[in-house]
Amino acid sequence: MRFTCTQPLVQVPSDTFHCRARRKMLTLNRCLNDYLEANAIRQRRSACFRCMLGRKNREVYAGTLEIVEMD
Repeated sequence: MRFTCTQPLVQVPSDTFHCRARRKMLTLNRCLNDYLEANAIRQRRSACFRCMLGRKNREVYAGTLEIVEMD
């Protein structure tokens, strides 16, 4: 089953959002740090390991994900 992500667009490291995997408010900076650390050293027990929201945040922040907004 696939879940859609309807999180607001976060692009500045100080932006905050609700992390569903960790069930708390996080800054984008903290999310990116935890996501990259968990995936770099293969921390499979971490909630950030292969997190879809962390991956999307990383792509949006890096500018590699094209966001299409519907009006």
